[in-house]
Parts: sequence; structure tokens; C-alpha cells
Amino acid sequence: MLGWAVCAVGAGALGAHVAPVVFPVETAAGGAQGIIWSSMAVPVAVAFARSRPRGLLRFRAVDVAYGVVFGVLLRLVQGSVARIGVGAAPWPSTFSNDGGLPPSFAFEAVAGSIVTPTLEELLLRGVVLVSVFTILRRGVGSIAAGVAAVAISTVLFLAAHELAAPRDVSELVALTLLGIVAGSFVIGTGRIWPAVAVHVVFNASGFALVAVGTLLA
Repeated sequence: MLGWAVCAVGAGALGAHVAPVVFPVETAAGGAQGIIWSSMAVPVAVAFARSRPRGLLRFRAVDVAYGVVFGVLLRLVQGSVARIGVGAAPWPSTFSNDGGLPPSFAFEAVAGSIVTPTLEELLLRGVVLVSVFTILRRGVGSIAAGVAAVAISTVLFLAAHELAAPRDVSELVALTLLGIVAGSFVIGTGRIWPAVAVHVVFNASGFALVAVGTLLA
């Protein structure tokens, strides 16, 4: 399953580049999104159908608090890194003809804030991290296995985003920290939902900044 999960990351990144060639212009974005989601959802479904750690999908109310606190902190870190050397970083924005948000923005925000981060966490932390931890735990011990699992899942997380679209330094720093925080929550709590909550809040805050920046531009 670890091998299939790694292949899925590559397939999703490849799909993001192939879709504009395969699909008509008006459906290319949706086609790319569908390929990426499918490449993550299929290995997750297969892996979870075979086996998963007891309690991995257990949800607790405190997971929401973890998400809000760490998701916002990570976004603030990204903003701080973006300001280094340039002073006040400009507000992010999206293309607009009339000063308003494009019609597709609401769908993109919901998909990018809820569906994508949930699938990414289920694949990279629920499958990759858990698989690596399980494989290494008996040989090197729980601590070393946890560190290795967090590191490997974070590297794949970064690779998937970088292959899909080049990132600037502030984004790479934030994504690295996001991978480390999300992986640490899964290792520390044995649950996937703290990681999902952090990722959801981080992404949602990014879309919120884009919306504000566009409307104020």
C-alpha cells in the first residue's frame, strides 16, 4: 500500500499537467481536479478497506481547536516569511474583471478548503505515514519510526505540491511546517482528524486572504 500511495502522489501531479492537454479549456481545471482527487481517493479506500489502526478515524471536539490554533499560526508564519526582505507583503488576489470574485471562486474555495486537504491527509498521513511507522517500529523503535514517518510523509507532501505547481519560499516553508505539524498530531494522538483540521483551516485562511485581497484591490 505504501508503494501504491507513492504512485498515487505522482499520478495526481502528472494529471495536473496532462489535463489542460486532454480536456477542453472550459473543463480543464475540473478535469485536473478530478484526476487529483481520484488518484488520492482510490488508494485511501483500498488501504482502509484492508486495515487501519484502531482509533485512526475517531473524532474528538478538541481536534477542531487544534485545527484553528495551528492552522492560523501556520498561515501567520507564511506571512512573516513572505515579508522578509520586502517589508509589507501584498495581499494575495485572484483574476477579476469587475473588482468582484470570479463565479468559480466559491467552488474552488470549498473544494480547496475541505475536499482536497481531507484527501491529502487521508493519503499522506493516514496511509503513507501509518505504513512507514508500522514498517519501521519493530526495527528501530517507536520514536525513530515516528520521526521517519513524519519526515517521509512531509517530503512526499512537498513533492506533490511542487510538481503540481512551483511554490515560492514562503509557501514551501509553510507546507513543510504543515506536514510536520499534521504528521506529529497523527503520531501523537493516533487520530487523523487533528491533521485534517489543521490543513483545512490553513487552506481556508488562504482562500479568505485571496477573497479579501481581490475585493480590496
